Amino acid sequence: MSLRVAGADVERLLVVGFGTTGRAVCRFAVDRGASPCVSEQRTLTGEERAWLSAYGIGFEEGGHSERMLDRMEMVVLSPGVPMTSPLVQGARRRGISVYSELDLAVLSDEMPPIVAVTGTNGKSSTVALIGELLRRWGLEAPVVGNIGTPLIDAAGRASRCDALVVEASSYQLEQSVAFRPYVGVLLNLEPDHLERHGTMDAYAEAKGRLFRLQTARDTAILPGRLADRFLQGDARRVHYDERKALLEGSERLSGHQRDNLCAALCACEALLPEGDHAALPIDRILATAALPHRMVAVGAVERVRIVDDSKATNAAATVAALAATRGPIVLLLGGRSKGAGYEALRDALSASEIRRIILFGEAAGQLSDLLDRFPIEPVPDVEAAVRAGLEAARPGDTLLFSPACSSFDQFRDFAERGEVFARAVRARPGFAPA
Repeated sequence: MSLRVAGADVERLLVVGFGTTGRAVCRFAVDRGASPCVSEQRTLTGEERAWLSAYGIGFEEGGHSERMLDRMEMVVLSPGVPMTSPLVQGARRRGISVYSELDLAVLSDEMPPIVAVTGTNGKSSTVALIGELLRRWGLEAPVVGNIGTPLIDAAGRASRCDALVVEASSYQLEQSVAFRPYVGVLLNLEPDHLERHGTMDAYAEAKGRLFRLQTARDTAILPGRLADRFLQGDARRVHYDERKALLEGSERLSGHQRDNLCAALCACEALLPEGDHAALPIDRILATAALPHRMVAVGAVERVRIVDDSKATNAAATVAALAATRGPIVLLLGGRSKGAGYEALRDALSASEIRRIILFGEAAGQLSDLLDRFPIEPVPDVEAAVRAGLEAARPGDTLLFSPACSSFDQFRDFAERGEVFARAVRARPGFAPA
């Protein structure tokens, strides 16, 4: 077996970044007889060095150098590598093809129809819904991509699948030159990741690459309010927010839940026009597809309801959480600032019943200045935020952990942050699980 990319055999490729994606790309390449090398910005762990040595993969760590490009036929980027990286620019100067992991997957193997979802918020929840809906219709449709399992890991079994459901981030789309979904879904667009993209226009341009290569045989699904901003490609257009008839009987859902479900149903309708969505048990599907750390009821302490929304890594997600929460709120905010969107959060806080805001982490000072009209209390970390929040809350209140910031100041990711929050809550005297 050989690694064939866009019809050409490839023997030597440089994999830039060695996280989950980089490891998957290396495994994919080696399994097909190619010889990858790795360039990693950080210092590798002992386990990572042992893994690379076991596969006979050369590597550099602690920074990228152009010497790694010598004799390389292509470069494959991990999502965290920006297109402005000197290594990427060096590859382009040498005429070496630069691909995303999504590109490598679709250029190397015959793929079934791909349903790809992007947007600022709700991507993971929506791909999980699509996957569960398709499963209920009897299709084999793995959910992959930014949600956890790289698309490249599904490439070997793609021929046995009816479809692939892919969560695509702006980082991945920014890098991609060949990725074309049969159904592309853009959920929303709010300020986020400006530390990477620089401006909202650049962020929007990255998101819009989802549609760029689509043809008239494909479908682009997006909200009508964004239709004039995303004109890329030649796909048939569907405005999911104008298809609310699909949601009959789902009035109990919050606004963002309704959007996610409607977009998911539109995607399934585009892929499977003969499917009868009315016959599906939507309540059970929603429960099955629910993901952790997304408006999850943890339990209660002395009749204070506690909600874990650690996945709210930007201000827009916290705005949605506030809109979905009734009654007095003690809000836990903090982490690493995303740099934008917090003025809209301040407006949403003014429209909510806020008893107190507990600020923690790296962004506490910035948020304190912005939110000085509200009762605020700064604390050093999540555990202290739980203590302070429960001291401020009264019976009937909601303690809402919806940080509006990334977790990278103190945690590996939002999931670790959510687990620390949940453990701190469960350790409180009088805790009652949900």
